[in-house]
Amino acid sequence: MVAYWLQHCTKGVGLKDAYDILLVEDSPSQALQFQLVLQRAGFLVRVVIDGAEGWRVACEDLPKLILLDIDLPTLDGFQILGRLKRDRITTHIPVLMLTNREHISNVERALSLGVDNYLFKDDAAEQLCAAVMQMLDTRESTTL
Repeated sequence: MVAYWLQHCTKGVGLKDAYDILLVEDSPSQALQFQLVLQRAGFLVRVVIDGAEGWRVACEDLPKLILLDIDLPTLDGFQILGRLKRDRITTHIPVLMLTNREHISNVERALSLGVDNYLFKDDAAEQLCAAVMQMLDTRESTTL
């Protein structure tokens, strides 16, 4: 799976195009996969494995995009998303939630809380880079 990401997510992206991405994911293997793919594509990625730490880092660093898992220790992804979207300092940060396909109700809840996009983890290999690029392009065009 990582080999697929590395092959397909590096086209046309260089370090000069790097963005700051906060990845909040408590699974070490999944966090590493996402981080490697995004770094290989030229993105700067900071990984946090705890919900409360993810909230703190988001507020302090104001990343350009947040990849947010739902099932996290201390604060879950929904709690973080709600806080991000209610806070005037962080409300502009695009959030892409990562969920498992068997929890379709999570998508509905995330949308109701204001998530910008979501990916099912089992589809991430094919869609992660495209989704990130699209979200960052949209963010850039709306801030001009």
